[in-house]
Amino acid sequence: MTTNVHEFEEIMRRRRELTSGPIYSIPDAEMEMVWERLDKKSPKSKKVYETAKECIPGGAQHMLVNKNPFPVTIAKALGTRMYDIDGNEYIDYLMMAGPIILGHNYPPLVKKVNEAIETEGIGSGWTSEYEIKLAREVKRHFPSVDLYRAFQSGSEANMAAARLARVYTKKKKIVKIGGSYHGWADQFVYEMHIPYSGLFESAGIPEECFAQLVCVAPNDTAALEKAFESAKNDGGIAAVFIEPLGGESGATPMHPDFPGELRSLCDRYESLLVFDEVVTAFRLGLGGAQTYYGVKPDLTVFGKIITHGYPSSGGLGGRRDIMECLVSGLQPFKGHCFVAGTMGGNVISTSAGYWALRFIEQEKAVEKAAAAADRLRGGLNGIFERMGFPFFAYNFSSIVHFETAAPVAVDIREKDGIMSALARKQAVDNFAAALLAEGIITKYGNRAFTCMAHTDVDIDTTLGAFEKVLGLIKK
Repeated sequence: MTTNVHEFEEIMRRRRELTSGPIYSIPDAEMEMVWERLDKKSPKSKKVYETAKECIPGGAQHMLVNKNPFPVTIAKALGTRMYDIDGNEYIDYLMMAGPIILGHNYPPLVKKVNEAIETEGIGSGWTSEYEIKLAREVKRHFPSVDLYRAFQSGSEANMAAARLARVYTKKKKIVKIGGSYHGWADQFVYEMHIPYSGLFESAGIPEECFAQLVCVAPNDTAALEKAFESAKNDGGIAAVFIEPLGGESGATPMHPDFPGELRSLCDRYESLLVFDEVVTAFRLGLGGAQTYYGVKPDLTVFGKIITHGYPSSGGLGGRRDIMECLVSGLQPFKGHCFVAGTMGGNVISTSAGYWALRFIEQEKAVEKAAAAADRLRGGLNGIFERMGFPFFAYNFSSIVHFETAAPVAVDIREKDGIMSALARKQAVDNFAAALLAEGIITKYGNRAFTCMAHTDVDIDTTLGAFEKVLGLIKK
């Protein structure tokens, strides 16, 4: 697990080394064989994809899907395994982009959620005891949370946090860190994924939507302090939002001291510090990144594991005096922050969340998943070194990054920087497709989320698959 300054500096050094050198990609001839193999293995999935393109934009609903050359269609999932409609078996490290830490379709959780639905239905619009049970579980593990409000996604919870910060502080501006992701609300779709990318992914959003957004480079405390000073007489800064591991769950790592420095600056300028723990809560540890760093934010955004992947997965928690502005209903008093959501706090989500958190603690899921991640990271680095590649892997608990091309590490301000980032992304996409052909599912071909169900056999099989794929690359 990466925890100290030395390890952070080593990761950054390796990133620079990797992006300053050649792109190690699977040659076209070998990729043709990979695609042919996928065609033969998954003809039904390919046919489903062709049909899907007739009724779904791009043929897939989720941005996580790798369509290189087509996405497989999953028919069954259990534990660490997924099975497509052609009967192929995969070891899964996507884990729905992080929410699943107990394993797919964890039987005790499925049983408890089904019992809740059979008893209460999916929701009534009135209070369910599970709303209170889930909120109390969150409070128990997160000392910064006095009150908790359920939302329907992490994006929605981030929207609420921004509005709430403005209501509470009576200030206008929101700060985000370049390369971070806080959902797809207009004001946050700026410099996503890659620092300095600006409006690269902001089509359809009027530029005035960013008038009150300030974007600061990762780990640049001086720039952040300058932003606070500049905003003093221009509406002030209501809140600073961070992914506490850094953008993309640590793909652009956060200096270990940076969260604490942000806390000090927010205190000095009377602004709120918001931790977006959509990925890190209950995965990095039961107390999330704030326990990991020993930094107490004013507001915490939740998602993903907060329902273990069941629908309507989002929440916002924080200090009582701030959160009381979110009193539900139509409240005409000054200082009330209006938010809404018909499905927020529904029985499916809250029962899944409550029981998932109980099982995660009971089964020591965080520790087991982290142990699997440590083993995977160590094995990958051993293979990279033995085969003579400058690639490297690192992990934050059960979040494993393996860099073979490092597209998000490219400084796109440099000459040909954008073209380099795109070429590196294509190399990673091809790497993901080759792993898929070997029966391994990852996130984007450079990240793995482990769960408590991953065994030594799973890890060894995965390492063998990596070795085969790396053998396709010509040095």
